[in-house]
Amino acid sequence: MEQKIKALLIRPKYSSIVANLEPLGLEYLVGLANELNIECEIHDEFQYSWLFRYSRMCRLIRKGGYNFIGFNANANTVDYINKRASQLKKQFPGITIMVGGPDAELNYMDFCTDDVDLVYHDNGLQSLKSMWESNLAPEVLDRVSGICYKRDGKWIVKEKGAPVCGFINKPDRTAFYKGLKKNFIFMKGKYALSKASFSCPFGCSFCYCTKMNSGYYTERDIMEVVDEVEEICHDKIWFVDDTFFFDKDRVRAFCEEIIRRGIKKTFMAYARADFIAANPDILPLAYEAGFRDILVGLEAITDELLDEYNKQTSKDDNIMAIKNLLDNNIVCDGLFVISYTATRQDYRNLMKFIKDNNLLWVVFGIFTPYKGTDAYDEYKDQVINFRSSRLDGTHITIKPTNMSSFEFMFRYYWIHVLTYPKIMVRTLFKTGYDTKRTGWF
Repeated sequence: MEQKIKALLIRPKYSSIVANLEPLGLEYLVGLANELNIECEIHDEFQYSWLFRYSRMCRLIRKGGYNFIGFNANANTVDYINKRASQLKKQFPGITIMVGGPDAELNYMDFCTDDVDLVYHDNGLQSLKSMWESNLAPEVLDRVSGICYKRDGKWIVKEKGAPVCGFINKPDRTAFYKGLKKNFIFMKGKYALSKASFSCPFGCSFCYCTKMNSGYYTERDIMEVVDEVEEICHDKIWFVDDTFFFDKDRVRAFCEEIIRRGIKKTFMAYARADFIAANPDILPLAYEAGFRDILVGLEAITDELLDEYNKQTSKDDNIMAIKNLLDNNIVCDGLFVISYTATRQDYRNLMKFIKDNNLLWVVFGIFTPYKGTDAYDEYKDQVINFRSSRLDGTHITIKPTNMSSFEFMFRYYWIHVLTYPKIMVRTLFKTGYDTKRTGWF
């Protein structure tokens, strides 16, 4: 590439009625570009309508004179990105197209097409920094780790570098502040995002988060995380780590420092049921520090299904975790995975479990063997209609074994009808975070 890089980073839009979140991953790339004095902009399709997506993208490229296009790939945007790459190459033959993001990290070969020039699957951004500093010099591409690129029409795949335990630069949150008007989480408000660790120390079969960072769980310095929280000009922050509540001493250090500095913000984070069940003593401190939502991957209500998911928790852990959180005035956001083996009685039992344990906030996803996970290796011969647009946890990808697909989906939607109106009413009456309340109001 002879011209100086001018980068347009694109977050493809996909169907989501429960959230529109900050494009944190791309904001780290913009932060890196700023340090290297590279002109860079985020085009977040979530900020715009579904209409005229391609023409809007083309206008931006022409207006900005961008010659480097970076797509952020999730499992449900693979086909869209490859389609757009093909269209853009015809429209702008001289541009360089790179694909990165979570799905590219694990399934990089899906993007090694005629119309993509680079696939970035490395841990961290050091390789990208070297590439951008050199203006994509061929000798640098040969040297860096974790990329795929073409040489003489053939794809060269470079192995990943070492796992990372931190970021090499700060994110530029301009896109977050600019898009704040449309930012939301269903019935919870607007949240900035922060990431305090990489990968996950556990091995749930259906989750590809545990495969990230070459499968190594690492943590950022916790005081650096507190500094970041303090700098964010927003009062609600969601830690998107796969499990923020893992090391009790680290959680305590974070909470105590937040309190010591007088930082008055509201936090949401993920935790495992077994940690919350075994460590109720940390919850009063967490509440004092500002934690109001803990998302717990309950996943299932039977030990048999939890074992099948390799969750390494139990039904009793789930029940105790819910109780401990509610007793300490912290909302338990229960995350459930609906198995393709579900029976009518399983659906009824799930609703009974939710009612018996006074769970108000719930999220239901259909079991999906995402490519790159252990579950995919196990179920790849059984998948049906396995298109990327359907890989979002709301579509059937394995034929149900105990009812028709129509009935399965009807019952899946019906449990939303039975639970979400109550969430909306409680939010309207400002009692959604009253963890002791059991009724509709």
